[in-house]
Amino acid sequence: MILYADILFLVNFVMNGFVLWVLSKVMREKRNALWFLLGAGVMALLYTLLIIAPPLRFVNVVLASIVILAAGVLVTFHPKGFKPFFKLMAVAYVISFTVGGLGMALFFLTDLPYAVYFLADFEGFSVSWQLVLIGTLLSYIIIKIAVKMAERLTLKRQMLCNVYISIGENVCNFDALVDTGHNLKDPLSQSPVIIAEFEQIKPLLPECLVILFSERLEDDLTVLLSVRDDSFYNRIRMIPFTSLGRNNGMLIGFKPDNVKVEGRNESPDVIIGIYNAQLCRNGRYRGLLSPEIVA
Repeated sequence: MILYADILFLVNFVMNGFVLWVLSKVMREKRNALWFLLGAGVMALLYTLLIIAPPLRFVNVVLASIVILAAGVLVTFHPKGFKPFFKLMAVAYVISFTVGGLGMALFFLTDLPYAVYFLADFEGFSVSWQLVLIGTLLSYIIIKIAVKMAERLTLKRQMLCNVYISIGENVCNFDALVDTGHNLKDPLSQSPVIIAEFEQIKPLLPECLVILFSERLEDDLTVLLSVRDDSFYNRIRMIPFTSLGRNNGMLIGFKPDNVKVEGRNESPDVIIGIYNAQLCRNGRYRGLLSPEIVA
């Protein structure tokens, strides 16, 4: 078989550049395009020398692939320390195996006999590029889906907590997002505030407050005072807040009998702020937690 070094270099340059680019997206490592070109070029050059240089034909392929990948990672990302380097290498290998596995699958499942000549004959050049482009596209789609799924799983594990709130025998629960920008506290007791959607904590409220929020009259303090319910009135708290477009907002809250956040001890000294709208469009969470509560 006759090997064309320029084609061998070019194909490896494209594939290695793709692997390094995907690695930067997965690891959220922003780099200038020049570093991707330089890293892919170093990897492609080393691989080409490994294939065409007679003295290097006896080098262990697995060991050589590790060295080549490490060279590309070091040139492109220049990690500081062994731990960041190890993380980059581990993810890079997963990406490389995904790309390589799809390429092999396309080769064997599409019955393209001339694809084997993509390094040896220009007659197979168009077919080989089809194989490379399709493999690259499919690899990107699969990796993109895998990254999204991993991000959602990480978000759910690290930032979403199930919250149980009780008043007497009435209990409700919902998922709440740990919001680093949320630091509301009750001005009197300095207790942290959990913001919850009205629909989620409706079973805990007296009928007069349910009607008030259903008719969206919660901002009218005179109406709030007129629907006083002696059994619940002492629990009510008025929580001032500032948000984008609203400098002097007032949130109606109440003190429950008990609050339990998933994986943590019960927290009796917490105020529940009632939010009469939807916090998340897709419903992934129905409340907001202060980092102080989950610390």
